[in-house]
Amino acid sequence: MVSPKETIHLGFKVSKYKTPQELIDRLNKDVDENLKNNNLLPEVEKLAGEIKEEWSVLKILPKELKIFFEECLNNYVSNEVPSLTNKKCTASFNACWINDQIQNEYNPVHTHNGKSSVGLSSVLFLRVPKSITEAKQTINKNERVKDGRLEFIATTHSYMGANQYLVTPEVGDLYLFPYELPHVVYPFKGEGVRRSLSFNVDIGVVNNG
Repeated sequence: MVSPKETIHLGFKVSKYKTPQELIDRLNKDVDENLKNNNLLPEVEKLAGEIKEEWSVLKILPKELKIFFEECLNNYVSNEVPSLTNKKCTASFNACWINDQIQNEYNPVHTHNGKSSVGLSSVLFLRVPKSITEAKQTINKNERVKDGRLEFIATTHSYMGANQYLVTPEVGDLYLFPYELPHVVYPFKGEGVRRSLSFNVDIGVVNNG
């Protein structure tokens, strides 16, 4: 049974899980092979950003990885969605894509959407360039290093929680959050590719009647 390594309170909840390395390696290999053979299609639901390499991977997700995602989704819904506690739910993947971000590319503040009133999105880091992992704090200690970072932004002021949460990408870290939570991906400088996977999942309730 999976459990989050951390839960961040931003009005909405963001839960962080750790993906097994063997699943990361398998997916990266499959993506690389399919890109080499021109077998991946551009993601239809392109964001209004500046990341050119966005590829749909829903059809090539390894079975074991999808099972892991479903376990994380079940954990999140059971613990962080009070309206669905003790209800039998379904999870329907309506989109899943890879972002291969290079220097100077970014995605502005945005949210996701789906076909149900309750939906979850994700960010899973698959590759992180050294230029991001080695970024240091600037001389001004009050200034945050944002190169290649992901930032979640609260929609309303939360007395008990933070108003923003800045994520330093680490391979294997999976973040789950509601469709409605705004977030942004900052550009970075340097060589290499920052690869991440995202999916949108509609959550439904099984009607036993």
